[in-house]
Amino acid sequence: MIELRGLEVEAGGFRAGPVDLTVEDGTYAVLLGPSGAGKSLVLEAVAGVRAAAAGEVRLAGADVTRVGPERRHAGLVFQEGLLFPHLTVGRNIAYGARRADKDDRADRGADVRRLIEAVGVQDLLARRPATLSGGERQRVALARALAARPRALLLDEPLSAVDTESREALQELLRRVCRERGLPVLHVTHDRDEAFALADACHVLIRGELHQQGRPLDVLRRPADVAVARFLGARNVLPARRDAQDPHEAVLLEGGALTVGAPLPEGEVVVVVRPEHVHLSTTPSAHSFPADVVRLTLQGGHVLVGLAIPAPLEALVPAGDLEATGVRVGHRVAVTVRPDDVHVLPAAGSRPAAPPAERGGDRDDGHIL
Repeated sequence: MIELRGLEVEAGGFRAGPVDLTVEDGTYAVLLGPSGAGKSLVLEAVAGVRAAAAGEVRLAGADVTRVGPERRHAGLVFQEGLLFPHLTVGRNIAYGARRADKDDRADRGADVRRLIEAVGVQDLLARRPATLSGGERQRVALARALAARPRALLLDEPLSAVDTESREALQELLRRVCRERGLPVLHVTHDRDEAFALADACHVLIRGELHQQGRPLDVLRRPADVAVARFLGARNVLPARRDAQDPHEAVLLEGGALTVGAPLPEGEVVVVVRPEHVHLSTTPSAHSFPADVVRLTLQGGHVLVGLAIPAPLEALVPAGDLEATGVRVGHRVAVTVRPDDVHVLPAAGSRPAAPPAERGGDRDDGHIL
């Protein structure tokens, strides 16, 4: 188990924290945030390579806040792997095994052989790191970290330097290793897609503050504040107020209205709608409002549709569906959003405290839920 209690870390006048979070054994937690948020500082304090300015770090129940990194028994994998260039792959992994506790060394040879096969590097053992691809280097770095039989696995942007195909394979490998070995994993990344593909629990850090903790889908659909919503790609973050006649109607201050699932508070609010939840039609309905198409941007198999209502709004529509409608720039369309897909936040300037960390869901039901 990884436990951070009021952890604060300082570097160059920047202070991250206080951070309170718990990662249970067998749980994959992601510390997610934009570049410069302080994510790596927190991870370095957990690993012991940077001193904590305040608070406490506990690994497997032991207080290691003032313990050196070599005695914390935490496996650490960096963005570039940081393999020893003068050693072969086999010897890099063997170096990790040498760090295992003496009491564990009797059967470490068999364990390392199983590990080498599990991470898929059995054909690379005689090669040097300089001859490996980015994905191969990260597999070796993971094997070296796990060979030491760590109490926790710490990952600092481990997939950012590998290609898309390797990244997907490594994501599956990381999930499987965490599950099979029952390790608590704390993975730092700025990549939202990576975080939601991996995480049982997601912890969002922005400008050194922990803004939100919870299951990935909860964080994605119900951001705690405007900063989290914008970072997670909500894109449609619009000021609104409650309709004088209908407490379930959010009147956008720049035009248009959205029906929400629960009564709105009085005064101004902010409504958040993810672009994939904005539905377009060429036929108006009782619950739609008109908007003009001002921009079409192809994104993979989808099209990001820029709208004006006159407030700017964006919809993400499957390319085939949009093509079937014949919608083009300059056309007027009918916009609808399901009430349950409208998330309401307090007006800018107030942010609720982050809720207690959740411990991940039942993997049999899908870890994102």
